[in-house]
Formats: sequence, structure tokens, C-alpha cells
Amino acid sequence: MKLPVDQRPITALSVLIPVAKRFDSPPNVWRAYHDALTSIGLTLEFIYVLDGPNPHFDREFEQIESSRDDVQVIRLARRFGEAACLTEAVRHASGNGLIILPPYLQIAPGALPVLIDRLATADVVTVSRDRCEDNIVNRMRGWVFEWLAGIAGSRYTDPGCIVRAVRPAVFSELVLQEEQYQFLPLLAERQGFLVEEVQLPQAEDDRRLRTHSVGSHLGGVLDVIVVGFLVAFFQKPFRFFGSIGAGLFILGLMICSALLFEKLVHGVFLADRPMLLLGVVMLVLGVQIAAVGLIAEIVIFTRTRAPSTYKIEKLVLQDGMQTDAFIAVAGDGQP
Repeated sequence: MKLPVDQRPITALSVLIPVAKRFDSPPNVWRAYHDALTSIGLTLEFIYVLDGPNPHFDREFEQIESSRDDVQVIRLARRFGEAACLTEAVRHASGNGLIILPPYLQIAPGALPVLIDRLATADVVTVSRDRCEDNIVNRMRGWVFEWLAGIAGSRYTDPGCIVRAVRPAVFSELVLQEEQYQFLPLLAERQGFLVEEVQLPQAEDDRRLRTHSVGSHLGGVLDVIVVGFLVAFFQKPFRFFGSIGAGLFILGLMICSALLFEKLVHGVFLADRPMLLLGVVMLVLGVQIAAVGLIAEIVIFTRTRAPSTYKIEKLVLQDGMQTDAFIAVAGDGQP
């Protein structure tokens, strides 16, 4: 059975809440989270990170912020995105267990203890909402997003739900950029961490019809493309660019070969043939695209230290001499 990288019991819990454009009543959401998590019996701290100035949130949350020692509010100077908020929250967290929650209710707060319990057997626990009573438009949008995330390699059924429980060790090796935080389980699994999915009841407020701008949908599609590319070709970009370049080069070669055959066999003049220009352009373009992939490989090989893409689940050693030898070899950075 596969075991999590960090198997220590959770004794202190840091609740990380990035606050961007969308949020519900801050006091009501905080009380719902606090009441549900207090029943677990762990030491709690709440860390809110505001993505830029947010006077409305400050005004509503001022009383709780000033009266609670277990609540921190971090304000970024301007909008940097929710991934930056999450990164800053992790930097200030002191608990050996992290739970990421939105500033609005996506799941029923009473189900949060179940999420924490599952963290005992995993490095990352992601949530799938039970959406049987959800609005049909929300469900259809969720199905489309799930399908798109599947193209990027995700096997999780509700990538739109950002409720997660995470071990701090995950963020020591994982770098989130822009809005890739939505794909945290996929990126963590790629790094070798143990990821589990649990289905929890959906919050009643989350069942209302939600509207999103066209830009938001387009951004989600682009994020899927970026994450899919990183997961599949981060270590080997030449396979991506080289495949496209080779395809264009072969197609251009076939066009030029056909035209050359007509010239030599049938005496057809090529000066006024647009296909000749197309074939030459595809040959040149194929070489250039392949060269981009080759340059990317050179940059990765020479300028970056390759991150570890695997985790050792268990070592079975027979005597102390082997243990000492392994530690010495590992310290030299050799396989």
C-alpha cells in the first residue's frame, strides 16, 4: 500500500483562505468554518490573504480580525492572483496540516472534519462536491471543466472545487504559478505525492446559479492548455516542438518532391506555382519549430537544476552498512 510522504499525525491546523474578487459575508463564512473545525480538537489558525486592496472585506471583517489572536490577515499591495495569495499563506502557516478554503462556501462546513481525517493517509486530499441537487447550468459547466481538465491529465471529478487538505511538505517542492492552484492535485501527483479524492456534500449557497464572464472561461481553457503542456512536456519539450516541426517538414518535403517530379518528368514550369512557395515555407517553418524545442532542451539541461520527479516510498535495508552507504551516496546527489 502506498504511504504519504509525511506520516506524522496532524496536531496543528492552518486554515488558508485566499480572498480575490468573489467572497461572501466574511464573518458568516469564518464562523461556519470555525465552528466546524473547532470540533476536531486541533490547534487552529486562520490565515486570510487579500489579493490587493479590498475595503469592503476589511470593513466587514474588522471586528473579527481585531478580536481574535488565531486570525491573521495579509494584504498584498496589488492584485497578483490567487496562486500568489496561497503561496504567501503557506509561507506564514505554522501548522503541520494545511486546509485550503475559499472565502465562500463550496461544501457543507460540517463535512470538513472528514477531510482532515483523510489527510492521515494522504499528502493531498481533494474534494468532489456531491452535486445531485446543484443547478443544471452549474453542473453542465462543471462537466465541461472536468472534461477539459481530463485532457490535461487530471483524473479528478471536480477540478472547480478548491477545497483541499495538504501536507506542508507538498509546497516545499511544488511551485504554483498564476491560476494553476486549481490543478494542485494533478501537479502534486506528478511530483510523486499521494493524492486522494473524497466526495462531500455541497453547500446550499453553492447550488445557486453562478455567472462567469467570457474572459474567465477563456482563462480557464488557457490554464488547462498550459498545465497539460507542463505535465506532458516539462522535462522533454523537444518531443512536442520536434513532433510539430517534423510533421511540417515532411509535409513540405512531400509538396516539393511532387513539384520536382512534375518539373523533371512532365516539364512543368514552377515559377508561377504557389504550391512551391507553400512547400518551401513549410520546410523552413518545420526546421524553426524543431529548433525552438532543441533550444528549450539545451536551456533545461544547462541552466536549470532538474527537480526530482519521483519519491521514494520505502527503503528496505538489511544492515547498518547499507544505510550509511545510501546516505553518503544521496548526499553527493548521485542516483
